[in-house]
Amino acid sequence: MSFLIPIALILLGLALIGLEIYLVPGVNVVGVIGVICAGVGVVYAFATLGPLGGVLALFGSLIAGGGLLTYLWQTGAWDRLILADELKRDDLEDEAESESRARWLGEFGTAVTPLRPTGIVEIDGERLEVLTEGAFIAAGSRVKVVAMDRRRFFVRLADEEEKDGATS
Repeated sequence: MSFLIPIALILLGLALIGLEIYLVPGVNVVGVIGVICAGVGVVYAFATLGPLGGVLALFGSLIAGGGLLTYLWQTGAWDRLILADELKRDDLEDEAESESRARWLGEFGTAVTPLRPTGIVEIDGERLEVLTEGAFIAAGSRVKVVAMDRRRFFVRLADEEEKDGATS
């Protein structure tokens, strides 16, 4: 009779884990209670039935858990736990975005905020988040876009000659 209690606890734990996956995914409370219940069943088997009974309960619960996971895998319930969307970008989109962003290279603008080393620059009425090459640039200063990477533009303080050339 005492061997039925660990079996019942292990089966209840596995049932709660299955319930977690099928009915309430994402909550985790039911699944955690199921894991605890199965663990208590194995510990109870060790305490009441001795080492042999505990080992049998442990292997039995591992086999039953593996069977549950196999069943969930085959029925497709496991797929609801995994993000199936691919996060790939199209090469043509990347190239078009790079070309549209490249239009700012070599352009002059005005620092809207202090650049220490990041800040906002306005070029032809558009605001861009930029990064300096390390130097502090005060708000209102004239800057030139000198480089870009996938995420940001790099600017430096425009020289006097560049300012004269840009205004004429």
